[in-house]
Amino acid sequence: MKSRSLALIIMILVAAVAMLGTAAAAQAAKTAAAYISEAQTLANGGKLPEAIAILKQAAVEHPTSSDVYAYLGLYTGRSAGQTGGNFMEAGRLTSESFTLLDKAVALGPENPTAYFYRGLMGVKVPVFLGKLPGGIADLKQVIAMSEKAPASVPKEMIVPAYSMLAEGYEAAKNPVDARATYEKLIKLAPGTDAAKAAEARLGAMAPAAPKEKPAWLAPKPGDPAGIASLKSRIEAEPANAALLLDLSRAFMDAKRYDEAHDALRAHNEIDPSNPDAYRLLFETVGALANAGYDARTAEDTRLRTNLAFEAMSAADKIVELAPNDVEARLTRGVTGISMPFFVGKFDQGVADIEYVLKNTKSPADSATAMYWLGAARERQAMRFWLEVATKFPDTDAARMAMTGMRPVVKTFDESKAVKPVVAIDFVSGFRDELAPQIAIWIEDAAEKHVKTVYVSGFAGNVKGKQVTLPVWAAISKFEGADAVTGASIDVGHYVYTWDCKGLDGKPVKPGKYVAKVEVCHWPSMKYQLAEAAITVGKSENSTRVEEGDFIPSLVVTYYPK
Repeated sequence: MKSRSLALIIMILVAAVAMLGTAAAAQAAKTAAAYISEAQTLANGGKLPEAIAILKQAAVEHPTSSDVYAYLGLYTGRSAGQTGGNFMEAGRLTSESFTLLDKAVALGPENPTAYFYRGLMGVKVPVFLGKLPGGIADLKQVIAMSEKAPASVPKEMIVPAYSMLAEGYEAAKNPVDARATYEKLIKLAPGTDAAKAAEARLGAMAPAAPKEKPAWLAPKPGDPAGIASLKSRIEAEPANAALLLDLSRAFMDAKRYDEAHDALRAHNEIDPSNPDAYRLLFETVGALANAGYDARTAEDTRLRTNLAFEAMSAADKIVELAPNDVEARLTRGVTGISMPFFVGKFDQGVADIEYVLKNTKSPADSATAMYWLGAARERQAMRFWLEVATKFPDTDAARMAMTGMRPVVKTFDESKAVKPVVAIDFVSGFRDELAPQIAIWIEDAAEKHVKTVYVSGFAGNVKGKQVTLPVWAAISKFEGADAVTGASIDVGHYVYTWDCKGLDGKPVKPGKYVAKVEVCHWPSMKYQLAEAAITVGKSENSTRVEEGDFIPSLVVTYYPK
């Protein structure tokens, strides 16, 4: 009897286990396609966070599904546009999006969906993120797949691929290929909305110009013999990468950095596997960036941003081609840590520096790595203060953070100044991810611009294309800005002087004037305009203003002859 009861219990247990197994199998039987379909419905209904959550669960259950990662990357990228102006979060999500899309391609190297969505993101994100060349390459890959095996690419993907590829070519300032791609689209899908849009774009584009010799390859009267000879040889052998690299070096030696930059790009299109070329490209971009803000900023407000991304891209390529090269990792680590936050390589930079410390045998490299690791830790600590001051501005913690940022105020030594003179003594009391844009200027009693004393690099050169200091820009109309535009200044104590002269260089009339200091921080968008009145005349006088966190102290003093 006991044996039969025991057998019955065992049978019940076995059945229960079997039922649990069946239930678990049923739960796990939800396919990747089912998850994607559910996520698409949610995303189309405006529920992007829910769609992303569904796909994250799908990635856990289907870790080798290229499609799951493709859609997860796409929706994560789309969510970057819904951060409400939080640039740091948008940058993080964009970076995460491309990481997921890269994984989708790695899991499915023959999967057109992975290339399609990575190409879409590469074309759609701002050009300064450096993803455009890869986006173009991905969309070309989708089209190549469809031409080789039409059934391998969904029909609904082909026309958008052509449309976005043409858009990518336009963004890359390549009208020849853009025009050819639009024309192919029109032939492929005549009469469709996509074809009509392509016809409109063709109508808006300038007529095709005959292909000209690149400016950097054209002979110049002042070319040294070595450069002239290399140009002639390259004309005869335009695909000779070695000659292009030699010409790039010759341009660099001659400090002709723009031409070196263009020649290196041409080289890397032919031979993308030479780490020495990317090392030279990194140096070239650095030399271009060291030129600072200048008139080119007004023509292209993203110039320096693009250079930052290109330098980072070159450093990444060097490590990709020489992953065990400690010097390459040190270069990339320093670059990642020192670059602006929106480049998104800070954590990678820290990892590179830690790699160097573990693997270098050079005392000099160890010292450099230790310094930059310390700089990284300091920057991380400052981010906590910045977040407190931005998110919780009315708390005691925010007040302590602001106090911690504020420097000691020093006095101005008027005995060494040429009089008459007005000393504009102020404190920039806030540190953001980037140095702020600041302008200091004088207005008369009628609120007319008298003279700009100082304006920081970007704001002074942008010439109204992207106004960061609206009050100064409106009243000065950038008159006299070229003479006083200087390197950006960060948190600290500063004294600037006005020589009591106008834009015409002549002494101003006695009377009342106002000194104004305008500051704008980015990405926090913290802003303040401070002003203090002063009288130009026979007597010394001074005005002190202590209001606000971003210019917590402004003292303007007039010293007569």
